[in-house]
Amino acid sequence: MTFNRLARLPGKVIQRMCQASLMAFTALGIVVFLRNFCQDERLIRSLALGVAFWLLPNCYFVVKIMRHLGQISGRELLNIFYRAELIKLFLSGIFFVVAIKLLSVNIPILLLAYLVSQLVFWLLLIIKNMEGSL
Repeated sequence: MTFNRLARLPGKVIQRMCQASLMAFTALGIVVFLRNFCQDERLIRSLALGVAFWLLPNCYFVVKIMRHLGQISGRELLNIFYRAELIKLFLSGIFFVVAIKLLSVNIPILLLAYLVSQLVFWLLLIIKNMEGSL
């Protein structure tokens, strides 16, 4: 992989993550809308926060890893990977604690939006890998 392709890689990964977030937000939004006809703004807030709580720490992780890709040894990259993953998990935990304690959110919808965002991202990666192997 050339350096020019490596330099564009973080943008592509973040773009794929944003696509996954948008798809998850849309799918969950349709479900919530059909269920309640948008009568409760807590549900919409919970939905948006769940997707954001997935997207923001993952974007941090991708930027942190991709910034050093191809420039440092594998051992150093692995150490950065572990640190970035710990910070990502810590940020996710802090976001959830703050949302539950300080904001009026629907906790099941918040968790559902987070999990669906992660699942959609994994499915997009699987589909992309299947297309690449054909």
